[in-house]
Order: sequence, then structure tokens, then C-alpha cells
Amino acid sequence: MNVPSNAQIAEMHTHPVLVQAKWQVELDDAIRRNDDAGMWDVVARQGDQEKAQEAMATLVSRLAYRVDGRARFAEMFLLPVIEPAAGDVISNEKNWKAASFAIGEALDGWLPKKVTKTVFNGIRPFDWVGTWRPAVLRSHLNRTLPGNDQAKLTTITEAIDYPDSAPRLGFLCMVLTSQLGWPALPAPSTMADKRLRDVVGFALQHTQHSVPPLVLTPDRVQFAVVDGVCLWLTELDQANKILGWSATPIATSADVIKIALRLDSEKVPLTQFTLRKHQIGLRGVNDVLQVLASLAPVLDVPRDGKQPPRDLGKRH
Repeated sequence: MNVPSNAQIAEMHTHPVLVQAKWQVELDDAIRRNDDAGMWDVVARQGDQEKAQEAMATLVSRLAYRVDGRARFAEMFLLPVIEPAAGDVISNEKNWKAASFAIGEALDGWLPKKVTKTVFNGIRPFDWVGTWRPAVLRSHLNRTLPGNDQAKLTTITEAIDYPDSAPRLGFLCMVLTSQLGWPALPAPSTMADKRLRDVVGFALQHTQHSVPPLVLTPDRVQFAVVDGVCLWLTELDQANKILGWSATPIATSADVIKIALRLDSEKVPLTQFTLRKHQIGLRGVNDVLQVLASLAPVLDVPRDGKQPPRDLGKRH
């Protein structure tokens, strides 16, 4: 690959025509400036909030740029992985190193021929992905631009508390790039999709006799996060019954919803995780809440406002 000049790198941020509506142009400009407040101001002014947040989730995970005058279209995709209890898949660098070649080959056989992929190392825990701000997701997209040195962002993450017998949720993250418009996934195929899931699950199986992880096929961020969370909640309920739940918007952020779970576990009776509306939109939030409603009743939130314990740490 030719290394682009400084002039070419500057041209990468020339936006090809992506959207038609004026408000979507304003939204895209705010996203590019990493202006969260401006982004949510544009969304709040729209009458159809479901449509507006759907557009936001789409635009945040996409990036168009030019190299040598030619347009490139890049988008983040996620592959959900449910690690079984006592598994050792998520954030295991040694396991990933052994599995990455087979996973890469399986993805090459599954993806359309006219897209290129950039797979990020490791299976990222939902603890991290669920707390990504728009700027963090965009920084991962920008890292795939040729010749673009992307500074690392320091982010605050919350560690989800799990009982020993509980499954964990993680994601394989990759950026697909195309010269022919936004990258498209292959049409659903029972055999091809099963083969990809089987190969990835087998490759990630950390020992010969361990239980392989549950694996879904890759999808766009707004769908993969929802599918992964819903499957994880169903598996969690089977391992440690969910006795109740609550969903609390955070007053200081239009983006964040905290989900608290009461579990049938003496060791971890209460846990919580984060949903980000810029990742999944209103429709995605409602899908997750519907699954929770099918599993357990809504918790009576105490008036003293006690929150589940949090373990805050810094991740790069």
C-alpha cells in the first residue's frame, strides 16, 4: 500500500455525499467534531425520535473518506461472543493469538469479496464496548485510515459483576471498507452462517474439553450489540435466575441508560451494565427491555437511591 502524503491525509476527511436531510448533515458534522452535546441537540429537535436515533447510531459507526481522490466507505461491525461460565475467551491475548488466523480465514470465506476487513485484536468485553462514547467508537474507525496515526483515548469503564456460574458477553470488533458504497454483509445462508459460527467457536475454545462459546454472525453495531445483550441475558437467566430489573436514564447524559439486575446469587445479588443510545438507538433499547420484561418483573427502586457497587478503572 502506498503511504499517502500529508495533502492526501487531509483529503481523507472530505466527506462524500452520505445524507440528504439538512438535520442529518448537522448531526454528521457534530459527530465528526466529537461534539456530544451538539449531536444530541440535533437529535432532540427531531419529531420522530426513533428515526433520529436510528440515524445517529448509523452515522456514528460509519466513516467516509478519500484517498487519491477516490472514495472509501468504512463501517464498524461486531461479532457477539457469549463466554460460558469458567471460560477463558474474553480478553485472553494468548488464546486470541492461537485463534486469530483461523477466524480471519473463516471471515474471508464468509464476507463478500469486494470488501476489506480490519479485525482488532482480542475479544473485547461488553464492559468496555458498552461504555464507548461516540469519540471512542470513531477513534477505532479512524485507526483503519491509511497513514493516520490515531492517538489513544483514555476511557472510564465499569466492570460488570458476574457470579461464578454466569456467562459473559464479549465482541469481536472489525471495520469493513469498500470502494463501492457502504460495506454490505452477505445474504443470510443457513449453511455458511453455521460454518462461520462453528469455526469461530471452535477456534476460541481455550482447551480441548472446555465448553465452546456461543457465537453469532457479525452485524452492524446497532444490531450486534442488541442481539448479543439479549442472548447474554437469556443465558444469564438460565444460569443465575434474574429476579428483577430496573432501567434508569442518567440525568447528566442523554446517551446513557443503566440497567440493574437482581440475581439469584448470594455472592453477586445485584449487578448493572450500561446501554448507550448512540450505539443502539431507541429501538435497540426497547428490544433489550422487552427481553428483560419477559424474564423478570421490574424492581421496586428504593427511595434512598442505592446503586449497585461499581468498579471504575481506566482503559486505553
